Amino acid sequence: MLNRPYMDLQEVMVMISEQEQKSGKLLQTTLDTAKALFKEHGFLKIENLFPIELIDRLSEYYLGGLDFDQKGDLSVGAQVSHKRYIVPVPLKGPFNDPRVYANSLLMPILTSLLGKQAILTSLGSVTSLPGALDQHIHADYLPIFEEDTAAGSSVPTFAITMGIPLVDIDVINGPTKIWSGTHKLYPPNCDLYPFTRYLLTGPKGSCYFWDYRTLHAGGSNHSEDLRPLLYMAYTRRWFNDFLNPDTLIIDEDEYKKIPEEHKSLFAKYAAMQKVPL
Repeated sequence: MLNRPYMDLQEVMVMISEQEQKSGKLLQTTLDTAKALFKEHGFLKIENLFPIELIDRLSEYYLGGLDFDQKGDLSVGAQVSHKRYIVPVPLKGPFNDPRVYANSLLMPILTSLLGKQAILTSLGSVTSLPGALDQHIHADYLPIFEEDTAAGSSVPTFAITMGIPLVDIDVINGPTKIWSGTHKLYPPNCDLYPFTRYLLTGPKGSCYFWDYRTLHAGGSNHSEDLRPLLYMAYTRRWFNDFLNPDTLIIDEDEYKKIPEEHKSLFAKYAAMQKVPL
């Protein structure tokens, strides 16, 4: 399959300003730009979203809890491709922080795309080991209308995957490859050459998120270090993800620590555990 050159990611990015960082409030112009870019491309990168010290604490906590077998492979999580693992991350320690799951600069964008009743359904990490090969190209879900698959491209976004680099991600250590506009051709039935592709690189403090229908693939890790990418899935409240098992691990004590104003994000968890919102 022929591929087009990777394009400049600056074209599909918004930068959080110092004013927005200090106030914790997103400017309307930033929100409008972010929403328009996401709807056009099916993904978006945001820089300067998270404090570096917060990301460093998340990274230290996560990496310190990993176990390896005698071959040097991860002994936790599920292997999804060559030397690439999905590892569930419990909502505890530094991860049980509203700045992570209900960031005040991020939620206005997510709710503008998913509605104000959007919920959090998964928390984990996609971790590629040194030497990991390119992943197969895929979307995060199957066509939602099996009797009319083309209709799935015309409905509004129903689920979003968000990735947060726990280390600086460059072209060497396994950036995600993504094809712009493929959420509008769902499922794809032609060569991907006409679609512009990008590499999702970025420093700690940035994030990127994509529509469940957007085609993407994990890149090969040519470095000597792990590449952990924290991920969270946000969906419309009515959507049930039967393809990707929900991995939202919260115990009762940690659930009680969630501020009341953010409990609605955990509506699905609360319903399954039969606890009050």
